[in-house]
Amino acid sequence: MYFDKFRTQALRYVNAVLETPLQFWVFVLGAWFTANGIVAFGIYPDMAFGSSMRSCTIQFLGFIPVTVNGWHALFHLLTGLAGLALAPARSRAYTYTLLCGPFYLLVATLGFAGHGPVLHMMAVDTFGNIVHVVEGLAALALCILATAPTRTGTTAVPSTSD
Repeated sequence: MYFDKFRTQALRYVNAVLETPLQFWVFVLGAWFTANGIVAFGIYPDMAFGSSMRSCTIQFLGFIPVTVNGWHALFHLLTGLAGLALAPARSRAYTYTLLCGPFYLLVATLGFAGHGPVLHMMAVDTFGNIVHVVEGLAALALCILATAPTRTGTTAVPSTSD
């Protein structure tokens, strides 16, 4: 009984996410951010959230320094879960890209400007700032492509009826 309900809901979710390319790519972006958050917690499970912020730097692929702490992991986890939750509805997926892109670019800008933890909380390094720029630009590109004219002359702007 519970499996049938789960299967029905899972299929409904997958079908909704596959309705438009925008929704699919918002799902992919949300899955990427969620995975980053989970992996960050796995890298250093003793991460602190308080004022005594501890961070961990690992060498990804043996040469790329990646610095994380609890706030950084939570940042990715929350934005990822939001993407997964909003992907099934076109208008919500569009709004997600409209908000997520500038937000990630702001975090990257603050990281570059501060040369250390963003707002004295989120541990990040230069590589992390560059990744946040790429992620922010990817979200904005989805937003722009969603409003581009289609071949039939209409636009792919999400309806407000969702």
